[in-house]
Amino acid sequence: MLIFSQISLAQDINSIVISESFDNASLAKVLRILKNKYDLKIAYDDALITGTTVSGDFSNRPVTDFLNKILANKGIDYQLLNDKIILIPKNVDLDLNTPSLFDITVFGLVQDANTGESLPNALVSVSGLSKGVITNKDGYFSLPQVPSDTSTIVVNYLGYKKEEVKLQPGGSKQTMRILMQESAIDLSDFTVVENKFTTVKYGDEISQITIDPKNLSALPSLGELDIFRSLQYLPGIGGADETSSALTIRNSPSAHNLVLFDGFTIYRLDHFFGVFSAINADAVRDIQVYKGGYDAKYGGRVSGVVDITGTTGNFNEPHYSFGINLLSARLSANLPFASGRGAIHISGRRAYTDIIRSNLFENLYSNYRNKSNQVNQQAFNNGQNESDFIRPDFHFYDVNLKASYKVSTRDVMSLSLYKGNDDLDTDFDIVSFQDPNDPSTIDQIDSYKEKADWGNTGVGFIWSRNWNRNYYSSLQAAYSRHFFDYFYNNERRTDTGDITGLYELERNNSVEDFQLNFRNEVSLGSRHNLNVGLTFSNINVFSQNNIRDLSGATPDNRDPSAKGNILSAYFSDNISLSKKLQLKIGGRFNTTNVSDNSYFGQRLALIYQLSPSLELKATTGKYFQFMREEVYDDPYSNSENGWNLAYDRNDPNGRSSLPVMESDHYIAGFQYQKNDLTFDVEYYKKNVSGLTEYNISHLYNTAEQQQVPSINITQGTSEIEGIDVLLQKRWSNYQGWISYTHSRAQNRFEEINNNEFFAAREDQRNELKLVNILELPNWNLSATWVYGSGKPFYSPTINFIRDNQNQIIDYEVVNTLKTVERLPAYHRMDISVALKFGNEYMKGEIGLSILNLYNRMNIHSKRLKRDEIERAISDGSNAQLPEDLFRNIILLDRTPSIFLNLNF
Repeated sequence: MLIFSQISLAQDINSIVISESFDNASLAKVLRILKNKYDLKIAYDDALITGTTVSGDFSNRPVTDFLNKILANKGIDYQLLNDKIILIPKNVDLDLNTPSLFDITVFGLVQDANTGESLPNALVSVSGLSKGVITNKDGYFSLPQVPSDTSTIVVNYLGYKKEEVKLQPGGSKQTMRILMQESAIDLSDFTVVENKFTTVKYGDEISQITIDPKNLSALPSLGELDIFRSLQYLPGIGGADETSSALTIRNSPSAHNLVLFDGFTIYRLDHFFGVFSAINADAVRDIQVYKGGYDAKYGGRVSGVVDITGTTGNFNEPHYSFGINLLSARLSANLPFASGRGAIHISGRRAYTDIIRSNLFENLYSNYRNKSNQVNQQAFNNGQNESDFIRPDFHFYDVNLKASYKVSTRDVMSLSLYKGNDDLDTDFDIVSFQDPNDPSTIDQIDSYKEKADWGNTGVGFIWSRNWNRNYYSSLQAAYSRHFFDYFYNNERRTDTGDITGLYELERNNSVEDFQLNFRNEVSLGSRHNLNVGLTFSNINVFSQNNIRDLSGATPDNRDPSAKGNILSAYFSDNISLSKKLQLKIGGRFNTTNVSDNSYFGQRLALIYQLSPSLELKATTGKYFQFMREEVYDDPYSNSENGWNLAYDRNDPNGRSSLPVMESDHYIAGFQYQKNDLTFDVEYYKKNVSGLTEYNISHLYNTAEQQQVPSINITQGTSEIEGIDVLLQKRWSNYQGWISYTHSRAQNRFEEINNNEFFAAREDQRNELKLVNILELPNWNLSATWVYGSGKPFYSPTINFIRDNQNQIIDYEVVNTLKTVERLPAYHRMDISVALKFGNEYMKGEIGLSILNLYNRMNIHSKRLKRDEIERAISDGSNAQLPEDLFRNIILLDRTPSIFLNLNF
């Protein structure tokens, strides 16, 4: 019967004739043509055909005749089994008693070989083929359309050695467990997988960047690995400010991005007013960055997404780490429990700046103080040092705890906890003298009080289950809390105690966010990967901003409390239209009690594999943001922005409307990837509506004969477009990349500049970043250079106030009429060098980073010189505004930092 079936099959196959011409073509390419063009089913071992080439002209050749010709003298034979052509070594018969399966689906789990930790977002593919999938949050994968049960599975993960596993006949139906070893040479690499379409066919995203936090340490920093600042070296993420951890993704403010840590939202991304990231790198396993056009499973923001997976710890043995620098110290522990079925990660970090004030801390605090515009620089007498007056009490800390437990071979349960807090308390007087040499001639006394307390709390619980090789689900419960309490008071007195000036600002903002998420991943055959889910959010917000001066208080008359529920349902389907064309369609439906409307955001993406090295891509989507940031623009202070909940209903109680933000994304580009070279280009365009700004002017009140703050709440839109370019290359132990962004961002508000477009704060037209990293056996060396064209700054309109005798008696600041000017171009070079050492019990590194190596005096912004205006008023009717109306806020000068890291 078997012989008869083979003869019958040969007759059927020989009805197909081959007409092709080859000139030294690889046998792998020839076989792909047979499979794709002639719809033949062929199974083979990649190692068998490697290095074999084919040449010749073939016209109307039957399949068996064609195979006999091209395989002659190649040491390769073939046999026919069922409806398959199976290539085998010459003179070796196929064991027909051994099961031979074709077009199979392989299911498995990818783990760290040393710790047992699951590896999310690992790339799993078939050797010699472009298809591949990405492991999910728990490290599981389902790889369809594997040619046979003797194929070789290849796994790549950032910072790990490539793992190749050859399938064994009869074992493909079992769950694979693939263990990966960390790459010894790449302990400090910063490896980027941009827009994974070249190597990944399933579960892929446009504008996605995958980052392994272990591979960031070689980059220059202020003493320790900084998660969010390291992302700023990537194209499309603003990096022209070494004192900010904000994520300006494609010209949108940081608050327009969704930042998740183990499922809960991080509302504030920094410590120390932007100097450090809020997340300790020791607690991070994996980072996924989506710069736009992201999948329907994400919602609630109009720009980008940063999805962080926390480390699960060590399932095999205890592991500890310690680090210290000139500002803070940190400690972490990874411990197994329940006989290896569970693991706990604990990490903590604390600044000791309230105990020891290093020169680095003094420089950073002085920089913050200058940016805040809350100390009268003219009050300092000649020869006086600001640090002699200002002795802040400041520190921050954060703690992470995560417990993971393998309930069964299919079920994983985890609980993640996070808490971070900053505390700043400053109280000082600055005395000015009429005669600096005579301390008895007191002119005025400026008293300053500043108290700031802010932080984040997060709890994330996840129960996930792999029901079978085609269905995975997870149930998530998440709680987030953010608070920001700020008080600032500046009082000016004479030597007799009379108060001649007063400015007081109080800002209170808090958010509580509880979420439930039910997510499902379903594989529907070889052509469809379906994701569906439900999300419920309950949000409570308190937001209040009060200003007081000599005229009295200017209260925030809005209802400070807001609460609402949001229910979202989403779906997305990744469809293989052909071997070269992928289509992803999806949508997210939102309904909420904070609006009379419902909101549906569609998703659409196309990827076309033009050649093995070149792909084309395009995507579009609509996004909504209900939890949004309020922007405060006050020329007299640096009032922090705050979170609030949209409200877009006809309220019988007259509650003011705060619109839901909307954004449309359009992205198109291509990627070329070959021989460790990556060249990626993406054009993007965003239209954003629902912006809200609190514009504060200081207008002259005739009745009170002094300035009175006036708060104008205005709504607007934004138009953003640009192009991101990345060129990356690796040579042996060196890697480097060049990233460039050209862009434009414009805003328009109803009551600012007569409703005309003007440059947005994030409108930086050109940004170029160069990154170089060299790995040596005992040293890590790196150098970076960042260039950014001048950012805009806003100059308000200044009007002199005259009395009936035409004498100038005061002035006012009108902030609804702004002149947009540009700061000088920004550029800096940073370097880092680290010495690696260790033995079988411990590994460590000690190093030096220098930021702004050539001491460029970069300007962060400009602040109004109120004293210069007041001095000009003394000229009476002949007074003129000073030519130099603003003082420059200079960023860090050359700043060295040392660090020590130990792992044991």
